[in-house]
Amino acid sequence: MEYNPHRSEYWDERAFEENMKLAFDVCNGCRLCYNLCPSFPELFQIVESYDNDAAKVTRQEMDRVADLCFQCKLCYMKCPYIPPHRYDLDFPRLMLRSKALRVKARGLSRSDQFLGNPERVGQMGQMAPGLANWSVKNGGMRRLMERMYGIDRRRHLPRFAPRRFSEWVKRHSAPALPPLEEVDVVLFSTCTVEYHEPGIGQAALEVLRHNNIRAAVPPGQRCCGMPALDGGDMEGAIRRAKENVDILAPYARAGKTILALQPTCALLIKQDYPTLVPGEEAQMVARQTQDLTQYLADQMKRGALKKSFVASPGPVTYHLSCHTKAQGIRRAAKDLLESIDGCQVEMVDRCAGIDGTWGLKAQYYDEAIKVSAKLTERFQARHDTAACSDCALAGLQIETVTDAPPVHPVQLLAKAYGLEGGAS
Repeated sequence: MEYNPHRSEYWDERAFEENMKLAFDVCNGCRLCYNLCPSFPELFQIVESYDNDAAKVTRQEMDRVADLCFQCKLCYMKCPYIPPHRYDLDFPRLMLRSKALRVKARGLSRSDQFLGNPERVGQMGQMAPGLANWSVKNGGMRRLMERMYGIDRRRHLPRFAPRRFSEWVKRHSAPALPPLEEVDVVLFSTCTVEYHEPGIGQAALEVLRHNNIRAAVPPGQRCCGMPALDGGDMEGAIRRAKENVDILAPYARAGKTILALQPTCALLIKQDYPTLVPGEEAQMVARQTQDLTQYLADQMKRGALKKSFVASPGPVTYHLSCHTKAQGIRRAAKDLLESIDGCQVEMVDRCAGIDGTWGLKAQYYDEAIKVSAKLTERFQARHDTAACSDCALAGLQIETVTDAPPVHPVQLLAKAYGLEGGAS
């Protein structure tokens, strides 16, 4: 099967439909993923309606299954037919290919133009953050947003920070961009941290500095490209990936570790940048990228982090996000936080049903709530503990039942050290 957008077969409609029909046949015969997301029950029902003959599935039915995929990646982790295999089945990437082909033929929808460009949304919100935050809470404005951009009026949305993370870095780092030889690690800040949750980035820098790890935040970083991919904007995703590779490649070439502050961005850089941006530089950036929590847990295990804590978060309920698991990370946050005296971590391994832009859209909101029900039930039952998640988007689901967004593990660590970033 073809997943490389730089090859002509990727854009060949007939080849795509053959790949989809093969995937439908394989998945229908296997059914290991029957309970992971809405795509698979829909797929099984469609194929069964043709007496299990996947060759009869129509393009419209293929698109319906693709639209129900929200890129959690759980099926890829469970699938016995992933590359290298004679089927080479990568269901999430095949679903992205479906969307990319439709966008090439029909153009981007207004909703995907808006949601796929978080930099523009962030910049608009930063012009008047007070007004922007009022609008995401106001019933009339939310109804207007639903009509214009398809964002469900019931969905909790990220708040806009009064100051961008990059602006905070300029004010609190001297120099703002140290020479390459004076850098140990580089932060890929992500749109979430840049516009909405700068406290995560502040905590990360303070924790690293407290432990004598020299960090840099290179300017000019773009969105990782995942929101664009979600809507089928392959050109926009490739453009953003290339710009980020150009910024990060000098550090990767020098052997510096690149720390992504959100798991979706870490996953995309590590797994997809070498395909989106052909060449050795993207491969180097991918190899040098780590999830922040994984890096800190490894440093703690090696004895490279201080254990002179002044406070304890106490009991913590931690959400293990799908894109954290997809990186092969399971115990990092638990091990990291339990290195703090008096901290006990209960880990909730359930999907939030909001990956990317899918869970924000009105047509999928109810499905997203169903997917996340077991996750939110656990947090509702544990209201007396600190809520924690690496993924701020998943945190929107948790916030719906706790009325407060969960914090990143690095913020709890900063607070335990008595650093200012832990208060954000």
